[in-house]
Amino acid sequence: MKLPGGAAIWAVITAVAVGAAGFGALVVLSALQSRPAHLRGLFDFASATWGDGLMLPLMTGLLGYAVRALPPARHDARSAAAAGLFGGVLGVTSQASWLILDAPRLNWTLPRPHHFNAAGWYHAAFVAVICTVAAALWAIALNRAARVDSLPRRVVVALATAFAAGVSFVALLLVDAHTGATPDEQNLGLLGTVVAAVVTLATVAAVVTLRSRRGGGIARPGDDVVDRCLRREERE
Repeated sequence: MKLPGGAAIWAVITAVAVGAAGFGALVVLSALQSRPAHLRGLFDFASATWGDGLMLPLMTGLLGYAVRALPPARHDARSAAAAGLFGGVLGVTSQASWLILDAPRLNWTLPRPHHFNAAGWYHAAFVAVICTVAAALWAIALNRAARVDSLPRRVVVALATAFAAGVSFVALLLVDAHTGATPDEQNLGLLGTVVAAVVTLATVAAVVTLRSRRGGGIARPGDDVVDRCLRREERE
């Protein structure tokens, strides 16, 4: 079991790194790059500001905390690889869809159809990477949570808050996707929402089923002390 202090430090480092690589970098690129007045800028997108600046760092930081706070489990690497590959494909597909559309909503990273500028390519690469990393972190955290005998409450809170942050980010994406969206963009947004919902429900169902078969539960305050006392009495 990793020490809580080390897990907390890891969470802060992860959150700061994601915030700097995402929102921080885009703020710098937005300041350095001029754009026509008719194009939507960085701060016109809720998902790019509140999402990249708050929800993504919060989610990944808490996932990092859960991963460090839980002991390693079987199939960690396999779960991370499969989920990371799936997340990366979704990230690349989401960005490719912007380039494929003949009449997308233009913005400061997509000044004309089928053309990303420098900021657009950076953002596309960030989306692919963060989708890969987030999916891998979720896979490891849930794999470890499903296999541990007693799940600490602090980990339950971290995972629940990370899930809420992820749902909030998806909600912000939907708000942006339906603000003046073309029919093609609305269909892509709906498809992405359905895929995300199915994957989420399947993952939660798998974790609940595995934990129910193992008989695992949530650790209550003082459980560790009780367990140590019981083991001591058995030895005596």
